[in-house]
Amino acid sequence: MGLITLNLKRVLNWNFIFMSAVAAIFGMISLMNFGDISENIVFGVDIKYFMLDGYLCLFIFFAGEISKDMLQQEKITKRIEWKLANGIKISSIVKENLLSLWIGTLILLFPLLLMISIRLPNLILLSGTYFLILSILYSAFINVLILWIRNMNWFKSIPIFATLLHILLVFLKCGIFMKTNNVWMLLLFSPVSIIVLTACGLCLMTKERIISSYY
Repeated sequence: MGLITLNLKRVLNWNFIFMSAVAAIFGMISLMNFGDISENIVFGVDIKYFMLDGYLCLFIFFAGEISKDMLQQEKITKRIEWKLANGIKISSIVKENLLSLWIGTLILLFPLLLMISIRLPNLILLSGTYFLILSILYSAFINVLILWIRNMNWFKSIPIFATLLHILLVFLKCGIFMKTNNVWMLLLFSPVSIIVLTACGLCLMTKERIISSYY
């Protein structure tokens, strides 16, 4: 709990407030363009799923941004090497930074989520749990990605890479849904894909790979 509080203190600054305002503006624009979302169907898929994926894109991008002051900073300052040398497992490092990143990004998006809950309460009721599950999975994925990267100059590409990955998964699941017309495939494709990618990253991760990181 102490690490979560420390990490949140690191990110709560004017830049954090600015990003929160930008997310709220994007949310306002999206809400202005839709009336009754229950009547909108795109490629045979309810528009609310596309809206949810759009908000997940915002979560992923801003999670990548605020991770600069969390796990990225620990890796740059070699604090992770100290933890590994003291017997802390790689999976434990991911877990202890997972909640910090997830909670921090949810706080950043709170104005947006509040607007959505007021304007589209049905969307929150139907898809809120799905959003929370996917957002915590992407938080874990981003932390594993940070540990996996050797050339730390690539850290600045994490928000864009993770967001593009999510967009690719959205296209793939929509294509599969159009072929199979299976709503479970639509719901489970993204979370299962992220779980597999994160698990593979953790299984293939070694202390030597983390320690050999460079600028």
